[in-house]
Amino acid sequence: MPQKSFYLLTDTSIICSYLVPKWVKSFENTPGFQGVLVKEEFQPEQVVQARKFFHRKYAGQKHLTEEVYQALINLYPEIDQTEKAMIAQYGISSYSTTEHPQTVFLGDNLNGNYSRNWLMKAAQDSPPLIFCCVSQILKPWWIELTKSQLFNCHTAVLPYARGMHSIENMAIFKDINKFKQAAGITIHYIDEGVDTGSIIRSERIIDPFRFNSIWELKGYTYMKEFELYVQTAQEILGNNETIPAGVSVDPKLQGPNFIAKNFTPEKKKQAEEAYLIMKNSWRDLS
Repeated sequence: MPQKSFYLLTDTSIICSYLVPKWVKSFENTPGFQGVLVKEEFQPEQVVQARKFFHRKYAGQKHLTEEVYQALINLYPEIDQTEKAMIAQYGISSYSTTEHPQTVFLGDNLNGNYSRNWLMKAAQDSPPLIFCCVSQILKPWWIELTKSQLFNCHTAVLPYARGMHSIENMAIFKDINKFKQAAGITIHYIDEGVDTGSIIRSERIIDPFRFNSIWELKGYTYMKEFELYVQTAQEILGNNETIPAGVSVDPKLQGPNFIAKNFTPEKKKQAEEAYLIMKNSWRDLS
């Protein structure tokens, strides 16, 4: 039976720079690994090399000088609170998202004609498995062309918190039980809904209130998520005779679908404050 061909599809953010080295280390020599797809316009070699050089030079550094931080934002202009927390907790990642020799730039719009034509060609002989870590909702033709072999990792426990900034939005409710229910990781199939595909694996964080901020919690969740994603992919790819069926969730259990544009600076502040309020209440209860 032929080996499954597969790709990693990722954003080019600081967050995903922690996933790519784990993926490459685990699958570099695995038959069927076709490379890394990135959601970004084609970058000249000098940009690719500048990113590579930065990550090699500053790998592991947690406390950045002004000069190093400026170099970082020159390469990654939009650095959010979670990424800052990840750097402070884990240091600069050792590998950029675009340095693997088999990197394919699909453009800023993954639902555009270029991406579609690329995928049609890649799926001509046999549809590949694509493991996603991207912020864009994919059109149904991605599902069709991959024969539903399209996976996603989600930084919350589904179906309780869907969409973007889900755990931050859950914090705003200040409901400790619902927050604990949602704090964790889910690996699932992508379907035509938003985080509604059948679930392959999910894990809950036992104590989500042991962090100094919601951003530290989220950074930790990403790191655990990436470990679980690689492990789950290894299990899927290690068996050429079966593929996970996934578990469908009762639609009545689905939580709200949080939309990125609705996560305003005001809501961000509310999430930060609400997390600390719940953390203090949880400590008192314990």
